Amino acid sequence: MIRVNPAVENEKTGRKLKPFEKKLIAAIIAIAIIVAGFGIYYEGKVGDHSQNSIVIYTYDSFMAYGPNYTKAYNTIFGTFEREYGVTITVKNVSSAQLITTLESQKSNHQSDIVIGLTEANGIQAYKDGLLVKYSPPGDNSINSSLLAEMGSASSYLTPYEYSYLGIDYNVTNPSGPEFNPTFQDLSSSQNASNLIIENPTTDATGQEFLLWEIAYYQYLLHENWTVWWNTSMPIINTHSDILPSWGTAFNQFESSKSNQSLLVSYLSDPAYNNYFGYGNYTNSTVTAYNGIEYGWRTIYNLGIVNGSGNLNIDEKFVNYFLGKTVQDEIPTNEWMYPANSTISLPPSYSVAMNQSVIVPLNDYLNASTIYTNLQNWLLQWETYYG
Repeated sequence: MIRVNPAVENEKTGRKLKPFEKKLIAAIIAIAIIVAGFGIYYEGKVGDHSQNSIVIYTYDSFMAYGPNYTKAYNTIFGTFEREYGVTITVKNVSSAQLITTLESQKSNHQSDIVIGLTEANGIQAYKDGLLVKYSPPGDNSINSSLLAEMGSASSYLTPYEYSYLGIDYNVTNPSGPEFNPTFQDLSSSQNASNLIIENPTTDATGQEFLLWEIAYYQYLLHENWTVWWNTSMPIINTHSDILPSWGTAFNQFESSKSNQSLLVSYLSDPAYNNYFGYGNYTNSTVTAYNGIEYGWRTIYNLGIVNGSGNLNIDEKFVNYFLGKTVQDEIPTNEWMYPANSTISLPPSYSVAMNQSVIVPLNDYLNASTIYTNLQNWLLQWETYYG
């Protein structure tokens, strides 16, 4: 029996709901009243650490953008419950609060598994002793470059999905059907005035975009990373938006009332639109330099929380998460690429940019460098631009 806290932020945008969103809302309502058979409850019983139960922390949009949220949760968590005779409690928090929640409970842990730590905050969790060392047998099916990017934290965190960030753009205005910008291009008056970004101090995607920009400027251009923000922020603050979360930003970009035609999001967004039949008016790209495509690859990981009394079950869950049952759900519910390299992608992904041609800037700004500098970068950003 899964117990789940509300997993979807209902943000008021004034836009007409798309068909899948109507299904999503209906599914959420249904979840609240289903009490027979496979039961999912919104009232999380956090702190129950019996041998037959585990508590899982994850972000509030986990599996929330697919065709059937209830089915996805049942497949992922319900299958494990039935196979192993375990009760799972799922606790949802915002992506930016996962690490702070774990930190606050370090001396009185209330979870067994965490799903959703990135290459940016995952190494912080590892360095701060929040995780148990564990490398699952399924590691040999994971894209090896993902483990390499996690560095020393790869012995404590298991990648389950990834994608490059992307600059989503409207193919009709103003960028045209082929948009291949440098970062300098994004700071032009036309582009910056149409660009929606997320606040890096409150949102994981915004934080990843900051890292993308820092790596590009400091390691490709050999310039201070503040150059782009000094040029762009006066324009963005005047004409566009810095929003508190990716969900808010995505909703605004999709709104018929929005004048902005550029959004910091993910390269898989065109696949999402194609899958749901929303048309091909939006494409997504990375940033170029000297004719080469450079991007920032976001890696999402799960790990076992230090202090869990259910290590045997925890390890089985991590192993299970890399298997076909879970990994098959990722492309059309998370709209990310599964870490298990044996999983086939649905046809809709054929419209997304080919990731194999992109050079990951993560190679220049590794996990250890991020851990050492991230808090100072965020403080500097907030002081001058927030």
